[in-house]
Amino acid sequence: MTKKTVSLLLKLIITIAILFFLFSKVSFSASSFWNTIKEIKTGYYFLSLLGVIVVLGIKSFRWRVLVGNEGYDYKPYKAFGAYMASDSIGIITPGRIGEIARLYYVRQETPMPFLHAFKTVVSDRIFDFTMLGWFGLSGLTYYFKTFGELSGYKYVLLVFIAFILAYISGLLLLNRVIRLNWFDRWQVPKFIYECFQSVVGRKAILMWALTILAYSAYFFFSWLIMVSLQLKLRIYDIAFIMSIMSLSTVIPISIAGFGTREATLVLLFSNYSLASETAVSFSLLHFTAFFLWGGLIGLVYWLIMPISIKQVKDDSLGIIELFKVKPKKLKDL
Repeated sequence: MTKKTVSLLLKLIITIAILFFLFSKVSFSASSFWNTIKEIKTGYYFLSLLGVIVVLGIKSFRWRVLVGNEGYDYKPYKAFGAYMASDSIGIITPGRIGEIARLYYVRQETPMPFLHAFKTVVSDRIFDFTMLGWFGLSGLTYYFKTFGELSGYKYVLLVFIAFILAYISGLLLLNRVIRLNWFDRWQVPKFIYECFQSVVGRKAILMWALTILAYSAYFFFSWLIMVSLQLKLRIYDIAFIMSIMSLSTVIPISIAGFGTREATLVLLFSNYSLASETAVSFSLLHFTAFFLWGGLIGLVYWLIMPISIKQVKDDSLGIIELFKVKPKKLKDL
């Protein structure tokens, strides 16, 4: 039995275990669940299916700007196709690492060196994780009333200030670290520093604007799914729920986030006195609209734009080399 088979079986067992534990601990009625599904406002839900195209379209443009900042031109429709295809691969890979396929696509279309291409992919993810971390942490501190009985908007502002300070101190620390002699032989700290440099400064203003636009669209289309279930939540409530849920599915312990997604939503929805049946209904509808539907569109692009296997192998070796410590030079001995 191969490692991949063992890993898949283990995730399947964990997924089933999480779902079994969840449904054994919460009050869940199959009849109430089906009644919730039957009462869906289909017009709002079908409109939400546009969400994955709009959100990934904006993100693909942001990634194209990153590629352009490295001095290379990448056609918009190619960037969109690469983003859709890699998102599809990301759904079935641990921690969505399949999204790294984008660096293979851009290298097939441009003479961009491996490290430059890899940097654009990592920097692109920094934008996403910053936004999800910002609203996710805002939500957690809000639910636990870390700063007292403040409104959700004030929690968002306080965590935003904390993130700004963290960015500044983190970059200053990394700048000092990469100047140490020992780190001349290890590329990782310098690579991380350069990735973060790509998301700050004047050149990054447009990309942050696109990021805010993308997540505003993501929260809006998620709101449409909630409206289809006849739920009424405030804007920041939706941002908190969707950010925490999205971060939970990144944890590579189950298949396509099943189990962790449902458990997270049941817990979060309970803060608003919403039934577990409603949480599971929303989970399935959201998965269908953003993951399954988006995955099918990405699969079409994957078939139209197949990746060179040789390129994949060559770049895989490049990633391994990045994490290796170079041998000492004679003058250092």
